[in-house]
Amino acid sequence: MKILLPVDGSDAAEAAVDFVCSLAEDNPVDVIIVMVVYEPVKSDLQLWATQWTEQQRQRAEKIIELAKQSLESHCQSVSTVRETGSIVPCILDLAKKSKADLIVLGAKDHSAVHRVALGSVSDTVATRAECSVVVIRSSKSEKHQLDSVLIAFDKSVASREAVTELMQLKLSHDARIRVVSIAQTPYIYVGDGYVNSPKGLTPDQIVPISEAAERIASQISDHFPQTQSVILVADHVGDAIIEAANAGKADIILVGDASRSWVGEFFLGSTCKHVLRHAPCSVWISRHHWKTEGSKKEPADAATTSIT
Repeated sequence: MKILLPVDGSDAAEAAVDFVCSLAEDNPVDVIIVMVVYEPVKSDLQLWATQWTEQQRQRAEKIIELAKQSLESHCQSVSTVRETGSIVPCILDLAKKSKADLIVLGAKDHSAVHRVALGSVSDTVATRAECSVVVIRSSKSEKHQLDSVLIAFDKSVASREAVTELMQLKLSHDARIRVVSIAQTPYIYVGDGYVNSPKGLTPDQIVPISEAAERIASQISDHFPQTQSVILVADHVGDAIIEAANAGKADIILVGDASRSWVGEFFLGSTCKHVLRHAPCSVWISRHHWKTEGSKKEPADAATTSIT
């Protein structure tokens, strides 16, 4: 597995380094450490620019070297890149050129303001990347492992391939896996808004969702015995996933990104975006299915709206 690991010296970036170290203990990992720094335009009126640039270069080299020292004893190979320019375009361009399988980066802030703010590096990279992305959200004192995984499953190609991506990893045999499927309450739209339908879901509507979740959980349990399926009835899919992650004390939420268009970047109501912004833990956005031929076609009996 080839991982692109952006660093900047922050606690969030150190948490991302720790996660990659944990992942590499039992999985073959080749990691590319990248740090992007701003370089001001040099002119006669900005005599400080040369000195400032040199200070930033030295700082970047120190941060990169510390990350490299942490990773070398765990990974198959460690390479380093120092870029100058805009952070997000540099990361995305390097991920594409290096054919990275996964980008791992830390979320610096999880305040209420950050959850609704647009344009953060982790949010934008996770949205625009063409490969899978793990956004690490945890304190420095916590473990950065995959001991408790919540899989958001909706029978779509995206969620099935997300499970495939997870199963390709070597995790602890005792890892706790929860397959969570949401039976969404139907809505009645009135004008510009909606009200909940007075008629709830019938057992006939819930049974197919439950059966699909149990089938995939059964397959996962062949590798991880502590796997269970959970069916929730809820008005909002994203909120239900967040609540399930809180209740199960998940280390990470795994969701499949079904969209391959730039429209998804602006679709703020999407489940994937909602989970990314509100999750109490780290989030793995799987785009494994983008590598699968014919993955654009969704099955006709999808249980709920595809996670996008």
